[in-house]
Amino acid sequence: AVRATPGQCAALTEAALGMVSTSRGHQLDAYLRHDVEFHRIVLNASGNEMFARLGDVVAEVLTGRTQHAVMFPDPDPAAVTLHVQVAEAVREGDAARAESLTRQIAVGALEELDVLDPAPTDP
Repeated sequence: AVRATPGQCAALTEAALGMVSTSRGHQLDAYLRHDVEFHRIVLNASGNEMFARLGDVVAEVLTGRTQHAVMFPDPDPAAVTLHVQVAEAVREGDAARAESLTRQIAVGALEELDVLDPAPTDP
């Protein structure tokens, strides 16, 4: 959040709003494009070359989640809102808030996986 350029902040906001606009009506392919772009921008804006290089890995995870139906037909509205809030926190240079919101996104994604593909129970 403290290293993001104005251009990256604008692109991040645009990607988040794209996620909002494609989050309903079973538009997962369009949503995925915005979601991947959002995460690439965050990684690049970190200023950490190692994080920036994770963009392809994150894109593959997000793509796999979508293509293998490990996602609801429409993304969780709360998660979409959190992405918008991350974009706001980055724009404001609020690293602590951006980190907290990002952690909430990660926890929510893990919980979503548990709902969609629960662990086997012991007999």
